[in-house]
Formats: sequence, structure tokens, C-alpha cells
Amino acid sequence: MSIIAKLSFWFSLLFSCRVTDPEISENIIDSVEFQESRGVTTVRDNGYCVGLMQIDKRYSPVPARFLKIPLVNRIVGVRAIKYWKRRAKGDMHLALAAYNCGNAGLDKKCGVGYANQVLSRKIRRKRENEEECSALANLINFLIDNRKYLKKPLQASK
Repeated sequence: MSIIAKLSFWFSLLFSCRVTDPEISENIIDSVEFQESRGVTTVRDNGYCVGLMQIDKRYSPVPARFLKIPLVNRIVGVRAIKYWKRRAKGDMHLALAAYNCGNAGLDKKCGVGYANQVLSRKIRRKRENEEECSALANLINFLIDNRKYLKKPLQASK
């Protein structure tokens, strides 16, 4: 396989990989994606939210231009769901409500209908190239987790 073919394969994964996570079921991930964008990668920005999982660019750990890459958007979306699940002490219903409308969702002031729709939907999309997708997702998660460290300029020694 030529280098161009290999690069083309890895580049294509940025657009075709689905995310898996041990803390969040694939059904939830796929249902949130469907609820937010109907799975359309070219979904329009509604002001602050971008991409398949409609990530609010004001709170994103990556620049907004990267949120247009489906795999990056999915990873950031899953990270957000996990964040809200921790804040909701493991209650997925409250976590999804908070994913939809922030802290008010944890108090059941909004997002309850959204959470009900996501939890009632039975969508699970096929995962392909799971090993390669997992490696790429791990790399992206590593870069997000270490973004401040990786940006530090080298200081000249005196």
C-alpha cells in the first residue's frame, strides 16, 4: 500500500469513525448525534453550536474550526456528556438534560423533554475500523488533555 493510500485511509477516518466509550452507551452517543443534527455532517451553525453533536464553541476545548471535523466533534460531544454525567452523579437523564441546556438541566428546569427523546430512541450505527478509530480517538483525546502543555514555548536556558 502506498503512502498516499495510507494517508488517504487515515484522513477518511476523520469523517467516518464513530466514537465508543466505556462510560456512555453507543445508543446514547448515536441518539444525541441524531437529535442534534440528524447525522448530517454539514449541519449549519446556529450561532454558538457547531457540528454533528452541536458543540457550543464557547465551551469547547478545541478551536471551533476543528469542531467541523466529524470525529473531533463526536469526541468533544462524548466528553461533554461524560462531564455532565459526573455532575449529575451518574444519572443519565439529568446528564442529557444538562447537555442540552447547562446547569438548569441538573435542576430539571429544562432539557427534560430532550433527555426523554434521546433515551427513548433506539439508534445504533455500525462501527467499522474499530481498532484504527480507537487509536485515532485516543490520539485526539491525548492532544485535548495536554493542549496547554503542548503549547508551552521552549524557554531559552540562561
